[in-house]
Amino acid sequence: MRVLIFSPQFEKGAFELLQKDLACSLNNFGVSVYTLNTHSNLGGKKSYETNLIKNGVRKAFFIDLAINPNIFQLLNGLFELRALIKKERIDIIETSSESLSMFTILTCLGTKIYHVIGIHKIYNKKHLKFNYFKELFFLILTKLRSRTYFYAVSKYSKESWVNFSKVNKKKVRVIYNSIKTRQNKQSKKQFKRKFFKEFKIPENNKIILSAGRICFHKRQDFIIESLYPILKENNLYLVIVGEYDFGNQKSLETKNRINLLIKKNNIQSNIRFCGFREDLKEIMSISDLFVHSTLTESFGLVLLEAMSEGLPIVSTNVDAIPEVVSEPDNYLVDINETKTFRNCVLSVLNRNYKTSIEVSKRNKNIAKDKKFTSKERTKEMFKYFKGILDV
Repeated sequence: MRVLIFSPQFEKGAFELLQKDLACSLNNFGVSVYTLNTHSNLGGKKSYETNLIKNGVRKAFFIDLAINPNIFQLLNGLFELRALIKKERIDIIETSSESLSMFTILTCLGTKIYHVIGIHKIYNKKHLKFNYFKELFFLILTKLRSRTYFYAVSKYSKESWVNFSKVNKKKVRVIYNSIKTRQNKQSKKQFKRKFFKEFKIPENNKIILSAGRICFHKRQDFIIESLYPILKENNLYLVIVGEYDFGNQKSLETKNRINLLIKKNNIQSNIRFCGFREDLKEIMSISDLFVHSTLTESFGLVLLEAMSEGLPIVSTNVDAIPEVVSEPDNYLVDINETKTFRNCVLSVLNRNYKTSIEVSKRNKNIAKDKKFTSKERTKEMFKYFKGILDV
């Protein structure tokens, strides 16, 4: 079996890192794995390639493909990919990005190559004003080839895609996302001291953590609006990890609203924006609570990561989140209930020590479930690929 994992890059991003993990694990099942990245200007490309090969990838390829390619760039990329899959005799291509999935469908027209597409979002949520026409075009293209299959990262995302696409349920497999536990478990006290010093947080103050791209549907402005009345009076610090999404007008509006809320309520001293961090799990390990306010969620990978560090969760109750986060140890709140969200945060922070420890243990046990491990995910993907080839 010869599999090509096709991704923009493997350096950051939820599905991109999952693709990298898959690429570096499938060889354990006797699969010849090839990778293709569109970000050909990756820093230290040679060492990047060497690292992939060292971790089980047979060959690593790069292709020049702009984010919004013109017709000439698109055609050139199609010919490059088509030549690559023919030369390397690829059996299956896996993609997780809508754009690269569409690109791959067009490339594979008239070939016998199987294409497996990861469904990492919830479809047809018109009220969120996602690019519905792009979703529709993606849907139309998926109908062009009978050798196109799908895997969804939750039961809810499968149901969403099946209802939207009307595809045969047998062509969509649920394969959960996986997480990796911290390998470098440095002293929590030492890391906490260092982190608090870096962001000028006084000792013995509690941290409420939020992590994810800062954008309109993640709604960090909702978190701030919900929590501003309790931050100062309870000596709480809201730590927000993640980069701003500047590619969407509504996300820019979210950024402006965040700044307005902070200034209006004079809470600059109790909020820390940390940007993208490689040490997110370490930050989770020293936090007291994880909050999540999204309008849509196909799985909730960051929630599972927080639970693996024993953190209690207060989140909006949408889409696939209940598949990962359980009540009453954690709280799931309606999307517009700022007061309820705030009260749930206070309820968690006011738990006694014994209850907090018990909740922490239960959350860790959920995150340790076999179905959320990298080994199990790779095994399920291998079985799925093998079953497709055996049809």
